[in-house]
This record gives sequence, structure tokens and C-alpha cells, in this order.
Amino acid sequence: MSHHLVDVKMIRESFIALFLALIADSFAGVLLNRSIWVFNAIPGLLMILPALLDMRGNIYGAQISRLSSKLHLGEIKGMKDEEVRINIVASIALAFTVSYIMIFLTGGAFYLFNGIIISLFIILTIVLTNHFFTSSILTPVAAYLSVKSYEKKWNPDNIGVPLMSAIGDFMVVFFLILSTLLILWLPSILRYILLSIWISYTVYIFYKTTKTREGKRIYRESFTVLIIVGMLELVTGGMWEGYKIAILLLILPPFQETIGNIGSVLSARLSSFIYLGYIEPGFVPHGEHFWRDVVSTFILTIIMSSIVAGLAFFYAFDFRIVWVIFIAGLLAATLLIIISYYLTYFSIKLKIDPDNTVIPIITTLADIIGSGSVILLYMLIF
Repeated sequence: MSHHLVDVKMIRESFIALFLALIADSFAGVLLNRSIWVFNAIPGLLMILPALLDMRGNIYGAQISRLSSKLHLGEIKGMKDEEVRINIVASIALAFTVSYIMIFLTGGAFYLFNGIIISLFIILTIVLTNHFFTSSILTPVAAYLSVKSYEKKWNPDNIGVPLMSAIGDFMVVFFLILSTLLILWLPSILRYILLSIWISYTVYIFYKTTKTREGKRIYRESFTVLIIVGMLELVTGGMWEGYKIAILLLILPPFQETIGNIGSVLSARLSSFIYLGYIEPGFVPHGEHFWRDVVSTFILTIIMSSIVAGLAFFYAFDFRIVWVIFIAGLLAATLLIIISYYLTYFSIKLKIDPDNTVIPIITTLADIIGSGSVILLYMLIF
């Protein structure tokens, strides 16, 4: 196939990052599979997990995309740049503040669908403890990956989000389970003290973010989108809560994160290409860069779906699971390519920075489409 039809550099760079992410997500799936008892002990905790995994991609993926655009435009020179610090602080503030609303939405959704009132206080303390561990590590790592990969002549759009997935998904699952065990072990009075600490920290980090013009803009444009996609993510959470099947809990994290990462790579590249003038946005997609990225995205999807299917077959020794994953991957990729382009197109038409909006929506839709496709095909074929 002609190199004019395929972006070999995108496939090579993205594949390395996607493969590392797949390995980490597979470990996250195994850990999740082995820790079902933790989620059975606290109803509603598994329902919030997809939103936490998605928030990792939404916040830190958008952070990488913003920094990548500024690096390409020459607005950031290195790690010590003020723009980098503002992005780190804003990402932490978003992770903490969005969680409060998402916990209460989860409680309402769980009661609506199951008629059970869950312990919002315990779940909120667990989630905020998890955020303290993960955000303290992931926000500086995301900034470092963006700047250093650009300095090494790698495109951050190709590798940033998948690598953050490789680091982030396992950390979210690991620290969520660790935080749960810690909170359950603590006496009630210490739980209240810990929650008070996290509330105070949220107020402090929110103040630091909104006192700068750029931080305020990032927060304003991102917050509403994160709440909306978080509400949509409860659909995925509901599917996970309703289908606690060992094989599904094993393959859903690596599959949907792989699909989401591929969609995020495409959307990040589209926004950068449009800013650089390589793609002129129109209602009907056109241009060599656009179609080359579409073909390359399908090739990546076929490669990665095949690997996920192979891992699932190794675990289940049932060839039917291969068809489930492969068909679900192609279906999800097709829908995400279409959605990614038009989200970027309409964001620019509405004068909204696509780096703040498109990736959160794409990763959320990837979770819904990916989980829904796998579960539906699993129920039909099995």
C-alpha cells in the first residue's frame, strides 16, 4: 500500500504506545477480575469505576492535547514554562471538583435503577483518596510526556494519550482498591477527618486554578463537558454493574481503552492539523491528511483488536470471543472516526477549543460504544 495512503509514522509511534497501554490495561483487567469481592462489598463502587477511568483519559488526555498544540505552535519552550504549570494545576482541580457531582449522580442513578441507597460518604472519601494518589503522579507525568516526546521529535498526539492510559488505568484500579481497603479499615472519626482534608484541598486547588486567566479558561471550557460525559459514563457503569461476568470484566478495560485511545489519537491529530492549516474544516471531510489518518486509524484498529482478541482467546480458549472483539472493534472504530471529525468541526465552528472538548467526549463514547458492542455481541454469540 502506498505510503501516501498510510501515515507510517503515526502507526509506528501509536502502536508502541497502544501496545504498552494494552499490557497495562490487561493487568488492570486481571486485577479487576480478581477483586470482584471489593466491589460486591460496596454497592455502587463498580458503577463509578468507568467514570474514573474515563476521567483519567478525559482530563490528562486533554492536558496532553493542549500542551501538544502549544508545542507545535511554539508557545511552550520547556517543562519550566508557566503554561505547563497552569495545565498541571487545572487538571488536578478538574479531577477533584468533578468527582463531587459524579458521586451524587451515581447515587441517584443507582437508586433509580436498583432501588438501593448507597453510602455516598464512603464512596466519596474513597474516590477523593484515589484522586490524591493518581493526580499527584499523573498530572506531572502527562506534562513531562508531552514536552519530552516533542523534544525527542515524537508527536505527542500519537503517543501521549495511549501512554497515559498505560500508566493511568492500572493506577486508577490499583489505588481505588487500595483506597477502599484503607477507608474500610479506618474508624469512622478518621474517615470524617480525611474527607475534611480532601474538601479543604479541593478549595485550595480550585483557587489556584481560577486566579490565572488561562487556568480559568481551561476550567470553564472543560468542567461542563466533563460533567456531561461523566453522566454518559454512568451508562457504561450500569452495564459493568449489571454484567459482573468474569471474562467481560477481564477484557472490557483493555478493549474499551484501546478503542478510546485510538479515537483520542485521531481527534488530537485532527485538532493539531486544523490549527496548523493542513486540514481546512468543512461539513464534508476532504484532504489528503484526513483520509490518510482514517486509513491509518483502521489499520491500527485491526492490529490492536487482533491482539486483544488473542489475549481473550488465551484466557477463555473459546474462538467465539475472538469474533466478539474483532467485530466490536471495527464497528466502534467506524463510529468514532465519524464522531471525532464532526465534533472537531463543530467545536471550531462554535469557537470552542477542541482540545478541551473533543477528547473527553470521544473517550466517553468509546467506553459506551465499546462496552455496549462487546456485551451485545457476547450475549448474541454466547
